[in-house]
Amino acid sequence: MKTDRILWVDWLKFLAIFGVIGIHVSSSLLTTDILFSYKWYQGVIAGSIFRFGIILFIMASGFLILRKQQSIKDIPRRVKRILLPFIFWLILYAVIKVVFKQELGPTWGFNDLLWFIFRGFLDSTNISIQFWYVYMILGLYILSPIISTWIQNTSIKEIEYYIWIWIIISILQFLNVHSILFDYFRYFTGAFGYFILGYYLTVTKDELFKNRSFGVALFIIGSAITIIGTLGLSFATNNQSLLFIKLGDITPGACLQGIGLFIIVFNTNFDRFDFELNKIIVNISQRSYGIYLSNILVINFLDLFNLINLGGFTLLRIFIYVIIVLAISAAVIDVMDRLPILHLFSTK
Repeated sequence: MKTDRILWVDWLKFLAIFGVIGIHVSSSLLTTDILFSYKWYQGVIAGSIFRFGIILFIMASGFLILRKQQSIKDIPRRVKRILLPFIFWLILYAVIKVVFKQELGPTWGFNDLLWFIFRGFLDSTNISIQFWYVYMILGLYILSPIISTWIQNTSIKEIEYYIWIWIIISILQFLNVHSILFDYFRYFTGAFGYFILGYYLTVTKDELFKNRSFGVALFIIGSAITIIGTLGLSFATNNQSLLFIKLGDITPGACLQGIGLFIIVFNTNFDRFDFELNKIIVNISQRSYGIYLSNILVINFLDLFNLINLGGFTLLRIFIYVIIVLAISAAVIDVMDRLPILHLFSTK
């Protein structure tokens, strides 16, 4: 498939949104109500192997933005592309929660709704949990002119120096080590590191990062860490422990998964793949942000009519429902793209 698009980035974004939906679909099984049951074990496995979702989105953005010098003049355009769809979907989610789910009780008024929406902008996770990503990526975009200037004028050794600091502090944070020094280092950890990694892994000369088998090994090890860690801590405490499955995915297992998949995808020639398959992947990649914002609404809709039944062979059903939710969400965004009034709210 010969296009002006970067096919491996489209595949990366496709895997990212597939992983995000996988997390959302399987999360209903991570509950103490079914602790240590057949379904719970499969929920842990599914919830563990999909942790790479957000990480791949951040790394894809890091590559696309940091590969060239960014101008401050580009910031309003980038912020607009992020904020307009977000505002539309946040208001829609808020209205549904208030009108249909009675979030404010049965006697709410219009002013109550407006206040609920306003508070939603202050803490968007009160409206829908996945909206935390929007403010995180906005922060990275706003800082991108500064970060790209450093990246374009520094050496690989200095980037690696930062990455090692990021790894060490991230591990200490995960282990819940408390120190005022670590508190200040946190400004340079978290999603910031994945942003830098997305660029670094495409320019490093280290042959290890050109080896897809190494990427597969990292993904398997990362998945195993999350699965074993979750099961081990849950058994040890006789209660569900989600330390290895956390919001934001700044965990060792998720990190290895994301790096592993990035290595695999970056070193694969997707031009050899079937044209129609690549066309589908590009279509989903273009709509991945809109799908990200809308997919929980689709999941809730399917749940409302009992169209998602995670019984029987649960792992297989999870994958099937991820595909269904992805297809419906993509169709919704595609329709919105075709409507002049809504076109601004469904960025590609």
